[in-house]
Amino acid sequence: MTHQKCSSSDCNLLGEYKAPISPDNLREYQWFCLTHIKEYNKNWNYFENMTADEIETFIENDIIGHRKTQKIGATNSNYFDKTNKIRENLFNSFTDIGNIEFGSTLMGSEYINALAELNINDKNAPLEVIKSKFKDIVKQLHPDTVGYKEENIEKLKKVLESYKIIKNHYERFKSK
Repeated sequence: MTHQKCSSSDCNLLGEYKAPISPDNLREYQWFCLTHIKEYNKNWNYFENMTADEIETFIENDIIGHRKTQKIGATNSNYFDKTNKIRENLFNSFTDIGNIEFGSTLMGSEYINALAELNINDKNAPLEVIKSKFKDIVKQLHPDTVGYKEENIEKLKKVLESYKIIKNHYERFKSK
């Protein structure tokens, strides 16, 4: 950073704050110390040399960020034809959504987590394998076979919920 002297004529302090030279020249700056930048900002009036009509025009253009705009279709005679094609393509892409068949590739995180709960790593495992694994886990955790243990009960609840999720998935997606 370059160090400059304050632009105020009677000041020898370092100018650390930049300010535009004038409202007409906003890209060139002068540098001020803290005291003089406060004074400069207090006296700054961007609209000082503008007429009331110019100020009104500025405010209207400020709404659109001072970018040039055109009325819809002003430069292109087939504007509405193009927008209608876009609209038709967009809405036509949704007409067949009810006919889409979801195969075994559609797997949500809930289904994959349910498989993990049953210690099954193959997301394409057949239902017979899943049932067998489920039955083994239930035998290992069920209070009738191993006695009542709170940690087994909680684990069993999770396993039962996971198996329910897997069965629902198979009924919805894999039975087709």
